[in-house]
Amino acid sequence: MFALATLSLTNMTHTSAEDDRPKIETSKAFNKLKHLVGDWEGKLAKSTGEVVDLKLSYKLISNDSVILESSVEDGVEMLTTYKDRFGKLTATHYCALGNQPTFNLSTMTGTTLDFDFDPQCGLKEGKHKFVKDWKITHDLRNPGVLVTEYVLINEDETTETSKASLKRVGK
Repeated sequence: MFALATLSLTNMTHTSAEDDRPKIETSKAFNKLKHLVGDWEGKLAKSTGEVVDLKLSYKLISNDSVILESSVEDGVEMLTTYKDRFGKLTATHYCALGNQPTFNLSTMTGTTLDFDFDPQCGLKEGKHKFVKDWKITHDLRNPGVLVTEYVLINEDETTETSKASLKRVGK
C-alpha cells in the first residue's frame, strides 16, 4: 500500500521536460512551411540541361522553432535551416559549394514562399558562386506535391536556374 501511495504521489508531482518548454510563437510563413515536414523525392532540372535526383526531408527541431531541411542533390548532401527572426522567416543554406548564403522571406502567397538573398552573410556577386534566390511552392489542395526553385549566381555574374518537382513519400 505504501508503494502504491508513493507511486501515485510521484505521478502527480512529475512534469515532463516537454511540459516545461516555453510556447514559441511562430510566423504565418513558418507555420505554412511546417506542412512540409516529412520526406520528398523528385527530379531537379537545371538550366544547363542536366536532370538529377533530389531528396528532401523536413523536420522540426529546437522546441519546434526551427525547420531543418536535409537535401541530397545527385548524391551530395546539404542542409538548410528555416527560422523566424523577429517575426520574419529566414533561411540559411549550408551549401555543397562550401558557403552559407542566408535569405529573408520577401513574398508569401497562398501557395508560395519566395526568399531573397541577404548580403549580410558576406557573399558578394561577382566574387563568389552561391545560391542567390530560393522559392518553395506547396498547395494544400494538392499536399503531396512540392516545387522548389533556386538561382545560382556564378563568379562572372551569369546565373543558372534549377527547378524540382517532388512527391511526398512515406505518408
